Amino acid sequence: MRSSRPEDYCDVFEELKRAGAPYVVVGGVAVVLHGHERPVSDLDIAVSSNPQHANITMQALLMRGFVSSVPLPLNMVTVLRLFDASGREVDVFVRFAVPFNELWSDSMEVAVGKTVARVASVAHLIRARGGHARADDLEHLETLRRMEERSS
Repeated sequence: MRSSRPEDYCDVFEELKRAGAPYVVVGGVAVVLHGHERPVSDLDIAVSSNPQHANITMQALLMRGFVSSVPLPLNMVTVLRLFDASGREVDVFVRFAVPFNELWSDSMEVAVGKTVARVASVAHLIRARGGHARADDLEHLETLRRMEERSS
């Protein structure tokens, strides 16, 4: 498993921003961008199931050199895993535990290097992981809960 940092994806965030692609960072990178240090191996983003928005997102990722691990359109999958030549991985969720409109409305822009990323709220990260947390996720969920309590 390749170890990543949010900064490793600055070019992806910049390309998504340039393209006007509606997306929300979820998963481990989102947890790190909320201030909890933990290892991450990929970038998880949730996207709108609207075909036009999904197409904009996929075009932006293609511009950064990402290709799908399976030749299927987004409307046929729940999540599509993409890789670039350097081995970076982006998982694109078309169907996520929290509906995209909710994720988007409560998301926030967070600085990453010299750019920004749109990141899911702590409450949505907890909600998404709560029902099916792995053992190593439980510690991260507890940290997220404490972070959410402090911000309330």
